[in-house]
Amino acid sequence: MKKIVFIISILVFPFFANSQIRKGVSPFRFNQDMYLGANIGPNAFLADGFSEYGLNGSIGLSESVFIGYNLTEVFGVRAMGAFSSMNWPGISSSQVSGIKFSTISMSFEVLYNLSNTFDIYNLNRPFDVSLFGGVGYIAREKAMFQNEYLGMLYKAGVQVDYRLNYKFDISVTATGNIVSEAFNEYKVGRNFDAFPEIKLGLTYHIRVGSSFR
Repeated sequence: MKKIVFIISILVFPFFANSQIRKGVSPFRFNQDMYLGANIGPNAFLADGFSEYGLNGSIGLSESVFIGYNLTEVFGVRAMGAFSSMNWPGISSSQVSGIKFSTISMSFEVLYNLSNTFDIYNLNRPFDVSLFGGVGYIAREKAMFQNEYLGMLYKAGVQVDYRLNYKFDISVTATGNIVSEAFNEYKVGRNFDAFPEIKLGLTYHIRVGSSFR
């Protein structure tokens, strides 16, 4: 709860800042842009037995920090570290049930800005929409499983950014994450488990050399 309150406080603060682009900065001239940020939100573990338990009892919490770089108006890259607390209600027809566990992951993502594809680069535009995909590694604690786990993580999603001012964006991100079926040590004929996430975040931009010329 304290983490959620802390994140919300960070998100609310920039509303008190000037919402206009800084004087002397061209909103239409792209410069390579480094940024960093954090986000937080619920996840749902969609694994074996999901047809029985549904979303009930499968909701957890994911928190991420990231650093990124916009290489062009359209393409960018991002490195992300994440911590998730997750819940797997299990399978009612077996002895596996009610496992709570946590994970740590590191991933690398490529982002594609749809707004700048179909319109000009414009820092005065309040919303940007981007698609992204990436790959990384995820580690799961032992918890009530037989062993710890380390394996590949595959992800893809969509992100909507609301520009508060020259430096700050608020983002809403929907991500689909895919892991091996061995992730929860229970195999029922398919090759993967999944945990989608919806997260609210704050991004701080370091816009290098953005000025009128």
